Amino acid sequence: MTRNQKRLLNLDILRLVSAMLVLIFHYGFRMGVTGEGGGIRFPEFAPAAIWFDSGLLIFFAISGYVITLSAEGRTAFDFAVGRVARLWPAFVLCASATAIVLYNWPVPGLPTPTVKQWLAHLVINARVLGQPFLDGAYWTIAYEVMFYGWVFVFIALGWFRKHWQAIVVSWLVLSVANELRIDSEVLRKLFITEYSGYFVFGMTLYKLRQGQTPGALVILAASILWAAATPFIIEPKFFELYGIHRSAAGLALTGPITVSCVTLCVMLPTLPIRPAIATGIGGLTYPLYLLHQHIGYATFTRFGADHSRWLVGAILVATLLFASWLIAAFFEPPARRLIGNFARRVATAISIRRAKSQPQIP
Repeated sequence: MTRNQKRLLNLDILRLVSAMLVLIFHYGFRMGVTGEGGGIRFPEFAPAAIWFDSGLLIFFAISGYVITLSAEGRTAFDFAVGRVARLWPAFVLCASATAIVLYNWPVPGLPTPTVKQWLAHLVINARVLGQPFLDGAYWTIAYEVMFYGWVFVFIALGWFRKHWQAIVVSWLVLSVANELRIDSEVLRKLFITEYSGYFVFGMTLYKLRQGQTPGALVILAASILWAAATPFIIEPKFFELYGIHRSAAGLALTGPITVSCVTLCVMLPTLPIRPAIATGIGGLTYPLYLLHQHIGYATFTRFGADHSRWLVGAILVATLLFASWLIAAFFEPPARRLIGNFARRVATAISIRRAKSQPQIP
């Protein structure tokens, strides 16, 4: 294992920390404000949990780093197959589990799942088919897929490695223009203009680790500035959802703390933890993120009470962690192999057909 690969183990640990931050945000803050947990609240967590949506920002920065690493030396086809195999099977399984739970344990304020809604999740971004997400956390997965799609396009064009600086600078310029002047929702969704600073930060940090310094430090600084602005950009939506203003000082600290956490995990030596354990922790993060929000609300609505909320919460989190581990350890590996083998067979068949269709030279 190379030195850089070892340091990625720190990011696996940070992934779990980020997922737990988001979980605490939903259970400790959002659930109490919206009443989605059947009236169960954890006001003890609220003063801190109100800031823990920053776990999403950490995810985006990690994604920028890891996807840039993953794209190195791969064809567009291999990259696409790897991303589909990584995201799709667990997403469909977790969306199915969420639909079953919500159908049997309805949550006031959340619509009862339908077959049509569930089927729309087979393309991950159900909104493109006019259906609401089964879980409120899925919008970030849609953004991730959009990011992967652009990486795929630039790999296919041969631009991702040669012209990455021009790509990310253009992305930042477009993002600033859209958020400060244009205000196009289409551009916002298509180019993730609100959160691009975090993706670009992760991408540039990886390039710097590989010794690509000309211009990269300037891009890194620009991405940090835009990442620092992001909490202020999205705060009006936060107020619209929850009717609460957060302090300007806290918002000003959110971006720098987020990028600092990712930087430290990349730059510092690996934590004293066995690689298999760190990898396992990182692996369960994705299904945990997919499962926790609405299944959690349904569980609190069904079983929660003021006198038992801590016990219900502890059992819920333990069950989610165990289920996520089962998915990561026993479902995802064979599903990835199945998709990978299928893709290779398709690619081989296409190659053979193309070879046969070419005219033979006498």
